Amino acid sequence: MKSFKRGLLVVSSLMLASMSALAAAPAPTTNPRRLGTRAIVACDPVEKSCGVASISFPAGISGLVPYGRPDVAVATMFYPSVDDAEAILARTAAGDTAQGAVDFVFSVDPYANYRQLAAVKLNPDGTVTVGQRTGEQNTQHRCAVKGTTFVVQANNQTTPAMCGAMAQGFQAAKGSLPQRLLAALKAGALVGGDRNGERSGVIRVWSAENEAAFYTHVLVDAVVHSSSNALKELDVEMNRYQASVAAPYEADLIPLDSETSKYVKLVLSKLGYYNGRVDTSWNDADEQALYDFNWNNLFFLKPTVVVNGVRKIDRPLVRFLINADLGALLPATTATP
Repeated sequence: MKSFKRGLLVVSSLMLASMSALAAAPAPTTNPRRLGTRAIVACDPVEKSCGVASISFPAGISGLVPYGRPDVAVATMFYPSVDDAEAILARTAAGDTAQGAVDFVFSVDPYANYRQLAAVKLNPDGTVTVGQRTGEQNTQHRCAVKGTTFVVQANNQTTPAMCGAMAQGFQAAKGSLPQRLLAALKAGALVGGDRNGERSGVIRVWSAENEAAFYTHVLVDAVVHSSSNALKELDVEMNRYQASVAAPYEADLIPLDSETSKYVKLVLSKLGYYNGRVDTSWNDADEQALYDFNWNNLFFLKPTVVVNGVRKIDRPLVRFLINADLGALLPATTATP
């Protein structure tokens, strides 16, 4: 760590044409005791989306760890480097594999030993490449797992079992990519966490195929800073964003069972959209109330649908309603069609 006492140099530019790295200004006040996190980086070739989910101690994680676009996602950790992340994005855009891009960055960054980098690239033909490197100067409590469409990496954790638990949680999860990324973070929390505690988190997913891509490539953007309930709040914020901004995914449909039906009608009743009995049934009046709520509060309409005789509803929407801040939602009005 002596080199950091003299000032940390970062790679300023890794231009594809010149294949050169330039040193930037030093950052002598970086505190290595607070640098540690866990993350999962993944792409979905069916949804054609890529994203990063990460949770850690220090605030600012949303600006330090995740970088990406609809066809590639990058997590830069321990001593994060925006220059390294941008170099990986540039090289994968030029046709390099995810591992090739990471390896190149490690070969030219003079402080690669203090980096932990993960990248996942979604190719136009639907294939996925993954890449990961951890420098030797990372904390001893580190791990990494590479799957076919994802990478899990962590450092400064309470257990090296963290990466395996997150990988298993991701693979076992159902639903859209954002939902599975969240499941991976939850699975990791069951075996340990950041040695400083987990107080901040981010889930960011990019997509060019979701209907929302007409307006934005950011499918999900959930951020929590300095909270003692960071993972719980991240769950709430992610579902609020996905339910409000993104078009629904078939993979996120869940049965509208009796308890879900009752809770949805309870929220619609409190907001003035529903005037009937708050029971476990579902009829045309209930569907109209849900439509009216959708029209006033969501970017995309999310009605219930019947699949193989089973009525289903969007899971992010249900989670959104369960944790709704009713004061932040528009109540029923005469303007509702």
